[in-house]
Amino acid sequence: MPERITDPKHPEGLTTSQKDLAIQLIDIHAVKFGDFRLKLHEQHPDAPLSPIYIDLRMLRRDPKAKGYAVEEYALLVRFIKFDLLADVPTAATPLVSSLSDRLGVGMITPRTDSKGHGTGAKIDGLLPKDVGKKAILIDDLITRADSKIEAVDVLRAQGLKVEDVVVLIDREQGGKEQLEQKGLKLHSVFTMQQLLNFYRRVEIISETQYQDTVQRIQQLNSFLGVT
Repeated sequence: MPERITDPKHPEGLTTSQKDLAIQLIDIHAVKFGDFRLKLHEQHPDAPLSPIYIDLRMLRRDPKAKGYAVEEYALLVRFIKFDLLADVPTAATPLVSSLSDRLGVGMITPRTDSKGHGTGAKIDGLLPKDVGKKAILIDDLITRADSKIEAVDVLRAQGLKVEDVVVLIDREQGGKEQLEQKGLKLHSVFTMQQLLNFYRRVEIISETQYQDTVQRIQQLNSFLGVT
């Protein structure tokens, strides 16, 4: 299993295994720099474009990178008390499925769409005996928290307890604060700033690109009212 030891040579506060995963995210083209529309642009079409796009669906393409991501999730949740893992479909689904196997913990999937056939279940995989159990909700990343809150509402409506949301990357664009308003605590393997600081230090991006990216993220956050 990857080491969980903070490397003193990494002023970003990343562990050795986090550093390895951060590099693999670049290698598999899961992190891209340019001009991108995000899901938040559906509600805010006039918002500035994002200078960075993170597509963690690429992890399913590379077993090694996916394995490192799953291990980081496992390390992150080890101090959280829970009975079940719940995914936000579909980006996180293969990651949570592997994590379920890794931990030997059951996985359920809240449905935010309407199922018009079969049992019409609101949560895939839920058993009657699961009512009252505690689930942690897992997604790939968080920008705004709308999709997470929607999933949590489904889980809670079916009698499950949900207090924690776990992601690989927190883009630090208001999602954490939205979750807190719902009584939810966010746990993330990386923050956006940690990744950017690391990529600058190891010269994956230049100082100029770093400064431009940070400035544009700040402009986007200002538009969204994120402090």
